[in-house]
Amino acid sequence: MKIVHLVLSEDFAGIEQHVDELLSNSKALSITLICNKSIAHNFNQNISIHEIDNMGRRSLFKKYKLKKLLKSINPDIVHTHGSKTTFIISSINKGYFKHVATVHGVKKNKTIYESADYLIGVSKSAIEGIKAKSKVISNWWFPGLTKLNSKQNKYALAVGRLEKVKGFDLLISSWININSDLIIVGSGNEKNNLLSLIDKLNLNKKIKIIDGVKRDQLKDIYADASVLIVSSRNEGGPRVALEALYLEIPVLSTNVGHMNEIFPEELLAKKDNQQSLQKLLEEYVDNIEVLNQSAIFKYVEEEFSVKTKIYEINEVYESVSRIINSKLEN
Repeated sequence: MKIVHLVLSEDFAGIEQHVDELLSNSKALSITLICNKSIAHNFNQNISIHEIDNMGRRSLFKKYKLKKLLKSINPDIVHTHGSKTTFIISSINKGYFKHVATVHGVKKNKTIYESADYLIGVSKSAIEGIKAKSKVISNWWFPGLTKLNSKQNKYALAVGRLEKVKGFDLLISSWININSDLIIVGSGNEKNNLLSLIDKLNLNKKIKIIDGVKRDQLKDIYADASVLIVSSRNEGGPRVALEALYLEIPVLSTNVGHMNEIFPEELLAKKDNQQSLQKLLEEYVDNIEVLNQSAIFKYVEEEFSVKTKIYEINEVYESVSRIINSKLEN
């Protein structure tokens, strides 16, 4: 079975890392990646890669060239990631191949995904309301992680893009009665606003924001964390929570993405609700030793590995392949 993955982002970020890890660890299939020239060098160079120029959703000439490339590869399935690639493939596919699309985040306009033959959602909320055959296959913890030799419990930790959707303003506002220090790791458009909020609430001695942290530096930061906090207003994953749990770091979170499939309700704050988040944090952050998540650590290690998720994705391909074979026989 020939599978083509299509990624047309200009930056190598979360979705691109997801695809890179998926393809790097998929051994059994004939897999090709088509991506923008600007990000091709970031992918594992053992992957079969076709580099193309960046294209818009309505670029007729570039869509024509993509269509010719796909015909030359002759895939059984094209797997798109995100709404842009899904739109483009839907507009050029006239039954040449089957179309699988992954919805990586919660979108307002989901109708474009209904044109795919099969949908994969990284959480129930990501594909909620989309009228298409679908399956939830969550993200996985970073395959390159190794267990921590020791943990110092020096501070609470939050990791993510400094954007409104991540809810770091809610997190900072919820810290006024907490004694523990907080480290926020990330960069983004909200950094100055968050620094101003920290200053306004006189939390400069308790909260620090660190940006410019590379993936290989993050493990050392995890090693000193007593707890990881997810404060997102909306989230497809969140993957950072899976990483912390794999490393046996307790997690407190808002009820976003797949978190309600992992945690009981009493360990989840209402999303976009500062009072609910503050109540949860005040109950546990300074007394994190009372929180026993050992069963959750084991569950995440086994059920959220890239190996497990590749098996589930391959089941989707097999299901779509049976549809192809059934039509050929008829």
